[in-house]
Amino acid sequence: MIEFAITRPLKGLAFFCVFILKKQNKKLLPRKVFEGVALTQKLSNIRPKVSQESIKGLKRLTNKSTKVALISLILFFLSGYYPAFSFPPTIKQPKVYASSQVQEQEIIASYFSQPIILPHPGYLSTRFSTWHPGIDIATGLGMPIHPITSGTVEETGASLWGLGNYVEVSHENGFKSKYAHMGKVYVKKDQKITTENILGEVGLTGRTSGPHTHLEVTRNGQFIDPQTILPEIPDMPKVEHIKK
Repeated sequence: MIEFAITRPLKGLAFFCVFILKKQNKKLLPRKVFEGVALTQKLSNIRPKVSQESIKGLKRLTNKSTKVALISLILFFLSGYYPAFSFPPTIKQPKVYASSQVQEQEIIASYFSQPIILPHPGYLSTRFSTWHPGIDIATGLGMPIHPITSGTVEETGASLWGLGNYVEVSHENGFKSKYAHMGKVYVKKDQKITTENILGEVGLTGRTSGPHTHLEVTRNGQFIDPQTILPEIPDMPKVEHIKK
C-alpha cells in the first residue's frame, strides 16, 4: 500500500511532464512521429516537417559554400606561397634558448666554404614562420641583389600572383636560396655565380606591398630560417623614430 501511494503521484507527474513536452514540440516533430504511428511505418516513409523550399535553399547554400571554398583554395595555391608544414609548428623561441640558437647558427654556417652575405642592405620586415617560409628584407626600389654565397643558377621564372620574378640558386652541401619580387633579372639558368655577381634588381612584381626581397633558404628540400646563416639584419624602424 505504501509503495502504491508513492508511485501513483510519481506516475501522474511523469505523464504531466510528457504532456507538456509533447505540446511544446508538436510543431517540431514529424506528424507520424507525434501521432505515435511511426512504429508501423518504414523509416523511409517518415519525412521531416520541412518544406521543399527550405530543402532547396539549403542545397543552394551548400553548393555556393563549396564553390567559394574551392575557388579560395585554387587562388591560394596560384599565389605562389606555400606553408612550410612542421610538427610541432614553428613558434617564437624564448630568450633562454638564445645561446643554443647561436650554436646552431655557427654549425650551419660551417657548411659553407666562404662567409655568407646579405643579398643587399635593408631592414627585416617579415620573419620566418610556418606560413611564411622565408624572410622579407625591405630596401629601396632598384637595389642590386647579390647571391648570399657562390653557386649555380638553378632556375629563373615568374609567378604572376605570388613571388613575381624570382631566381633560385643552388649551393654546396644541398643548400638552395631563392630571391623573389625582383624587378629585373640579370642571370640565366646554369650560370656559375659568386657574391660579386648581381642576380637582378629589387622590384614590385608578384604579391607585394612595397620594395623588398623575399628570401627563402632550403637544405635538401627542407625550409630553414635564413637568419640562422645570414649576418644580423636590423629590424624595421618604428614610425615614431622615422618622424624624428
